[in-house]
Amino acid sequence: MLPAMNLKRQTRMSAPTNSQGWPLMHDEQKPAVAAEPGGSKLPPSDSQADRLLRLVHWTSAASRHLRRRLAEVAEAFDLSDTELLVVWLCSGGGRVQVDLAGAIGISPAQMSGMVERLRSRGLVAMHRLAMDRRRQVWRTTGAGQTLLSHAGGQLNEFAAGVSGGLSDDEQHTAQALCERLAEAVSKNPRRPTAKATPAVRSDQQRASKEAA
Repeated sequence: MLPAMNLKRQTRMSAPTNSQGWPLMHDEQKPAVAAEPGGSKLPPSDSQADRLLRLVHWTSAASRHLRRRLAEVAEAFDLSDTELLVVWLCSGGGRVQVDLAGAIGISPAQMSGMVERLRSRGLVAMHRLAMDRRRQVWRTTGAGQTLLSHAGGQLNEFAAGVSGGLSDDEQHTAQALCERLAEAVSKNPRRPTAKATPAVRSDQQRASKEAA
């Protein structure tokens, strides 16, 4: 989940914090984006841009914490967190290799090497679709399902700990919102077209010279 800019002067009394030690901010305390030189103002703190940055910040922080705990569980089985996710994703009906790469967020070439490593350990197996023999579908093997079952015990313990801060209903809501967010972002692949203004480039050059 970005350091605040132009925060109002804080009082000497200690501000309340959340479970991660971050100060809780009221609307009037939220970070404001500094104005550009020359009088051109950037989006205020309640703008869509600011909300998007906060969304990126907090979803990233949550993901980092979750992936770190998942990696701790996966390490016991001599797997990375990503490899454990792949074994789980291939359970059930299996996944086409290119879809696996997209779901994990790595290149098809990287996924090709990963599923081959997992196949060499007997955790996944490759099948070909009857209607299209060129498409490779990877499915979790019996050994892979056994591994997932053992890992599930440790993950259940972690999930129980998370439930102390988020109820089951809240976790389901968070999952549903993340799924909708991922779908919404994937349907809007356009890249930003805005370019740095001369004033911004000038500030960057001046800061670079000062740092040197």
